[in-house]
This record gives sequence, structure tokens and C-alpha cells, in this order.
Amino acid sequence: MERAGSVAGFVHWRGDFVHALHVHSRHARSGAGSVLMDLAEAEIARAGFPSVRLETDTFNSRSRAFYAARGFREIDQYPDLEWNSDLTTVLLEKALG
Repeated sequence: MERAGSVAGFVHWRGDFVHALHVHSRHARSGAGSVLMDLAEAEIARAGFPSVRLETDTFNSRSRAFYAARGFREIDQYPDLEWNSDLTTVLLEKALG
């Protein structure tokens, strides 16, 4: 997504799973994240998936609040094994349609 000639953010998904949502700090709280998630959710629904899933970390209260406001619910928590850190990952899900 571009705004004023620069990259404001991007979203990456595969299947029903959103792997990344990033918004440049210059565009934080501008609605860019919502626009990108709207796009991902619409495309995931169009592909026939009944829900969308993604992960965040327990310490990331801003992202958890953002996703909760969009209707996501926390369905699991587990150790961050991918990066072998001491962090805890939260799995979120939202029904589509």
C-alpha cells in the first residue's frame, strides 16, 4: 500500500493465515492497518475459507487490541518455537462472512 508516494505498509497471507501485517510508523494510527486487513480478509473469504487466523505475541498489547477490535478471538497460546525465544505466541481467529 502506498500513500503520498511512499510505502505505508503491506500484508502477506497464504490460505487462511495472515503471516505479516506491517505499517510504517509514519502511517501508524492512520487506518492503513485496517485497510490492509480488510483486503486480506476479503481475499481469504473469496478463496472460500470460513475464517482467518494469525499470530502475535502476548507482550504486543497494541496488536492484540487492534485484532480484538476487528473481531478476532484468542484461541491458543504457546511458546515461540520458531525464533527459539522466551516469548509466548498467541493464535487468533476470526470467522468470516
